[in-house]
Amino acid sequence: MSAERFDWRGVVARGLFCLFVVFGAYNPSGYSYLHWLLQGFDWFWAKLAVGALLTIILLMLWRTTRGVLKLRGMVLVTLFCLGAGMTLANLTGAGAFSLGSLITGALLTLAALFTAGLSYSHVDHRLGGISHTEEIAK
Repeated sequence: MSAERFDWRGVVARGLFCLFVVFGAYNPSGYSYLHWLLQGFDWFWAKLAVGALLTIILLMLWRTTRGVLKLRGMVLVTLFCLGAGMTLANLTGAGAFSLGSLITGALLTLAALFTAGLSYSHVDHRLGGISHTEEIAK
């Protein structure tokens, strides 16, 4: 087992990063990369650079999450988010869902999925002493 104590700040930092990237790419408030992109052709090169950076980051998050959690883990995280969201809606008395709240829930689920993918190895190593490695075939 690792001699280092489990530090929850790493998970929180990863979660905030994933929220920033997911909600920066799109959110229903009207202030996102997609909304900025659809405003016209001004700042074309800046929009292209930011779009390329967002695409690279999202693809890296997706690849890491898919590689670490596999399909089963991704389904479990998604089911957990669905259950937690429905429980929260039931406890708060929210009867009907608006399109904006459904989109926000889907984006929160995606951010939680990315956070779990980035944090799983960290948490597993700190709590169980298990290290994850990836073999690279030549």
